[in-house]
Amino acid sequence: MSAAALVMMVGAMLPCLLATTRGEPSERLIGLVATGPVSALVLLLLAAAYGRTAYVDVALLAALLSCAGSLVYARFLGRTL
Repeated sequence: MSAAALVMMVGAMLPCLLATTRGEPSERLIGLVATGPVSALVLLLLAAAYGRTAYVDVALLAALLSCAGSLVYARFLGRTL
């Protein structure tokens, strides 16, 4: 069951990554904000699938850094708009 959930989450990450790499700066920001939680969920599913607790720490760190990265990107985006 976790393999199917992992495939679905990776599939959900593809539109987020495409939005992050293409489009206007505001669309890129939306893609960046959406990619952070999805990648954290993928890492949590990997931790559950393989039974490794270290992946949980990596998922929490990725969630925190993606939030901070979104704020930095929004600050620089505010200068250009």
